[in-house]
Amino acid sequence: MSAQILTSQALPDFRVLFESAPGLYLVLTPDFNVVAVSDAYLTATLTQRSQILGRGLFDIFPDNPDDPSASGTRNLRASLMRVLEQRKADAMAIQKYDIQLPEEEGGGFVERHWSPLNSPVIDDCGKVAYIIHRVEDVTEFVRLKQHGSEQEAEIYARSQQLSEFNERLQNANTELARLYEKTKELDELKTQLFANVSHELRTPLALIIAPIEQLLRSAALDAYADKSMHIALRNARLLLRRVNDLLDAAKLEAGQMSANYADTDVSHLVRLTAGYFETVAHRQDIRYVVDCDIPVTAQLDPDKVQRIVYNLLANALKFTPAGGVVRCSLHKEGDLGLRIEVADSGPGVPAEHRELIFERFRQGLGGNTRQHGGTGLGLAIASDFALLHDGSLRVAEAPEGGALFMLKLPRVAPEGATVAPSPEMITDATADAVEAEFASHIDVGAQTDASTKEQVAGRPDTRPVVLVVEDNAELNALIRDSLRAEFRVETAANGKEGFAKAMELMPDLILSDIMMPEVSGDMLLKMLRAKAAFDEVPVILLSARTDDDIRVDMLRNGAQDYLIKPFSVEELQTRARNLVARKLATERNRELNLALQARHAQLQTLAAELQATNQELQSFAYSVSHDLRAPLRAIDGFSRLLTNRAEARLDDEDRRLLSVVRNNSKAMGQLIDDLLQFSRMNRTEMRTGLVDMNEVARASWEIAREGYAGEIVFNHLPDVRADRALIQQVWVNLLSNAVKYSARNAAPRIVVSGETTKTNSMYHVDDNGVGFDMQYVNKLFGVFQRLHSAEEFPGTGIGLAIVGRIVARHGGRAWAESSLGAGAHFHFALPAAEGVPSGTDIGR
Repeated sequence: MSAQILTSQALPDFRVLFESAPGLYLVLTPDFNVVAVSDAYLTATLTQRSQILGRGLFDIFPDNPDDPSASGTRNLRASLMRVLEQRKADAMAIQKYDIQLPEEEGGGFVERHWSPLNSPVIDDCGKVAYIIHRVEDVTEFVRLKQHGSEQEAEIYARSQQLSEFNERLQNANTELARLYEKTKELDELKTQLFANVSHELRTPLALIIAPIEQLLRSAALDAYADKSMHIALRNARLLLRRVNDLLDAAKLEAGQMSANYADTDVSHLVRLTAGYFETVAHRQDIRYVVDCDIPVTAQLDPDKVQRIVYNLLANALKFTPAGGVVRCSLHKEGDLGLRIEVADSGPGVPAEHRELIFERFRQGLGGNTRQHGGTGLGLAIASDFALLHDGSLRVAEAPEGGALFMLKLPRVAPEGATVAPSPEMITDATADAVEAEFASHIDVGAQTDASTKEQVAGRPDTRPVVLVVEDNAELNALIRDSLRAEFRVETAANGKEGFAKAMELMPDLILSDIMMPEVSGDMLLKMLRAKAAFDEVPVILLSARTDDDIRVDMLRNGAQDYLIKPFSVEELQTRARNLVARKLATERNRELNLALQARHAQLQTLAAELQATNQELQSFAYSVSHDLRAPLRAIDGFSRLLTNRAEARLDDEDRRLLSVVRNNSKAMGQLIDDLLQFSRMNRTEMRTGLVDMNEVARASWEIAREGYAGEIVFNHLPDVRADRALIQQVWVNLLSNAVKYSARNAAPRIVVSGETTKTNSMYHVDDNGVGFDMQYVNKLFGVFQRLHSAEEFPGTGIGLAIVGRIVARHGGRAWAESSLGAGAHFHFALPAAEGVPSGTDIGR
């Protein structure tokens, strides 16, 4: 008991001590309310404790309204904010902060100058609990200085400017740090997205390639069907190679790839890899020299070195013209190194581009006239694989006149690395890759159409003429075979050849790719429209690019239609049929107009109607990239043709396999479209306006309800200020999700409701479907995160991710609750109507 009394007596009254301190002190809460003040501060500021405790600092001490240059409150607030953000003391320059006189002393403001220091008080959780605001009254000092020399006054002014500059610099550094962290986060998200996309695409590709291989091993296919399936298989393998490149790029960027060293016969490895290209070189009339006779062994990763040599040789053969030369040679570099050279007689690489070509997604020739397709990853991956071996890859001018790629590698593995015994070379994948990579390089002009054979046989073909201009031989053949039942089809491999054939044939329709060597599709269009003879010849442009600006520009420059790859054969046939019919009708109308002047007005009206109908056509617009979509269109097209041509000869298993191929092609196309929509969520400009959520939800239900036989209940929904088109996507995805997972219930039921709180408008979609386990709830709104198998409930795993992204862009959040077998409850909250900044008001 005596110890307790002693302790009690030893503790001073801290409040009395603080209030009696000789310094000028205030204690502020984090929201800048005054909770304690020293007597000296009260005296200096002409205030009373009872009048300021519990009040806001800036309500007690406002700026002098008679001083337009007053900046005391602004500077003090900025300093206090820095203390809260940085959790450390902030010293301010001398401030002019006038004090208001009490009313009994006449009111008004008296000039004062202060030297402030703001210090944080940190609690046990590391947060700022209080801020101690200490000031020193330096008014007399400043006045003395003001009566002193002009130089001292200038120093004071400069100190004020320096204080403001330091404040701006500190704010800028804070913003730079924030932007750096955001950029780093986005870079990591991009790498993860590449990896996720690659993994997701490989599954449907496996289900495309395997059934095709089984079909090719069966005896039910005739020659045409066998050829079609080989084309589909090559394109599937090409797509797999593109996907593997993306996956490797993601792993390299994330630092998740390393070299697996083994004792390797490099001479054998290079000769073997180079051998796969002999047929390609012979077909392209290229002199192919392989000089790997010297024996060279090394400790390296044979798979990765083979990929490097493959990429370099593929690059050289793509860019070397007929009659040129490609050389591959192996040399020793001293006692511990080796050098592999790949040289060609192509266009070479300009000195200013020799570093750029090793960057990811960088291609030597950009624009619509690039010679060859690809992802722009081959040389980047080759360079990264060289660096994994502590080697290098660089490019220079070749003695042959083109590009010389020099790969230098050490022959000994790094100290401490595990070196496996000499492996057996795995060659089938490389052989298949070469076949797929160069299959589309067949000369389009060498193809002969059935209509040409008829002419040669003395039976002239009087059908309308369609000119197909496409540099990919297999796609050219697909379009030709799709149209020649109704038209005489002629082909060209690029815009230059296409223009020459158009001048010769005067076709009734021209279908042209946009991205082609020598003369691109948009350049061909301008050349055609510059000739009056082609004013009435319709042009359909084909492209994998979905940019609205490009589509509008092509239509503005004279194209009648714009098809996005991959397109369906039926759609292509219908659009070609309609445009040719319109052209022929226009020609017939012109002839009648010349012969029957009395019907001139009627014919003009018909022509105007045809023109108006033509302008109503909309381009097919859902695809991602030229190199991912081109193989898909070949797979789907030839699978469909095979089904139509060989139906009677296929057994049930063959039909099932073809169905698997087509279903997975469609699923893959849907996945690519969903990915495009997801990636655009952050780039699309929002156009906000007041949205009637009752109308939008019911309109979305009409889109999502297909096949639903249950009950839907709509309760009243509050309005919100948002982008109507984006919010409709939220409703469509949530309602479609509810339909899919409740449809198997004996009595499916969906309830839509909403309410408004102080700050938010809340919306709910409840169903009585299969539900989900709440331990996986955090995965729901992520990309490719499925809680059920694709076989049980089909889908791409992107719909709810789009919901989350759109709601987040509006400053809201989305979440869900459920339990297995008890239905699911999806919610999203958006800022109340007055909480979202208004953009272009698009109304209800």
